[in-house]
Amino acid sequence: MKRWEISAFQAGWLTAGAVVLTGHALAVTHFMQAGGRDAWISGLINMPLLFLAAWSLYRLRLIFPRDTIVQYLPKVLGVVGYPVAAIYVTFLFGAVLFTLRMTTDWMVDSILPETPALVISGLYMAAVVYAALSGLDVLARINQFTLPLLALLGMTVSVSTMQAKDYRLLFPLLEKGPWPLLSASVLALGFFGETSIMGMYDAYVLPEDRKKLFRAYIFPLLFIVTTFTGPLAGSIATLGHRVAADMPYPTFQHWLMVSYARFFERTDLLAVHQWLAGAYVRSGIFLLMAVHGLYQLFSRTTLQKRLPAKWLIPGAAAALVALSEKAIPSQPVFDTFVLSIYLPTTACLGILLPPLLLAIAWIRGLTRTKRGAQTHGA
Repeated sequence: MKRWEISAFQAGWLTAGAVVLTGHALAVTHFMQAGGRDAWISGLINMPLLFLAAWSLYRLRLIFPRDTIVQYLPKVLGVVGYPVAAIYVTFLFGAVLFTLRMTTDWMVDSILPETPALVISGLYMAAVVYAALSGLDVLARINQFTLPLLALLGMTVSVSTMQAKDYRLLFPLLEKGPWPLLSASVLALGFFGETSIMGMYDAYVLPEDRKKLFRAYIFPLLFIVTTFTGPLAGSIATLGHRVAADMPYPTFQHWLMVSYARFFERTDLLAVHQWLAGAYVRSGIFLLMAVHGLYQLFSRTTLQKRLPAKWLIPGAAAALVALSEKAIPSQPVFDTFVLSIYLPTTACLGILLPPLLLAIAWIRGLTRTKRGAQTHGA
């Protein structure tokens, strides 16, 4: 297997590793504030749209087997495809910024209150840069190790807090009508829209595995929906929807409730590993694909010769750290960024765009194209 080439199985689980943290930890409060008691249903009713978007990306992959989504956007949309591709690359960088800020805030608020946020974000991004420079195949193998471990930790804390859950708190459904649920569902589309990242790295799936891609995505997509619905439902059943919606990190509270006196008195230390490992893989994937997409967007220029990836990846990471500290000075500003910019943009790019692209490609009679220019290891 050549450098950067991955299997369909690895591509499927990269999607889970890149996306799952948003619905499990990063944006839980936003969904609860929007949907109240019914927030936990919002992921389930979005499943058809999630699978339609994934199937559309799979079909586009068969039409453009060697192009990333950044490369085939202009081929499908013509001149309009270039600004759309630029927005998509910006979204990839925005996902890293979103993860960086949420992880830093959580560390400062919950674990290291006296440590400057700049120190935490700087050290965190240094580790992410190291992973991104290693290449897509290395990130895929890291994810194969970390994701099962994170799932095991999540199941452990869920079972350990079972006695504190009262699932009657999840009912009655639609107590305040359908609008809270619809509001949360629209936000959840932004979370599920992150799965469009698969349109970047599934171009590097082994040729003999490409037709297996959608089957390889089925289980990870179900995993994403489950790890979105479970923590929301568990937080409501444990804390009540009003209390949980007022907490910045309701899923973290579950760890504070668990104690094995003979072994661990502070099991929340395991939560530190769970959050940081998940954020590390997620940020590494998005940062690598963002820089890769930027090179492909400007493939007709001398960008890569003048600024090789070994400099652009650390430079982009440093810029994101500075942007996180200076451009987002407070929590209300960050919440506005998430609710008004990040999640709506992600929903449009990840859920609405792939079926539209596929429809236009069919209408235009596009068939298999020649392999697009790639920058393996960029």
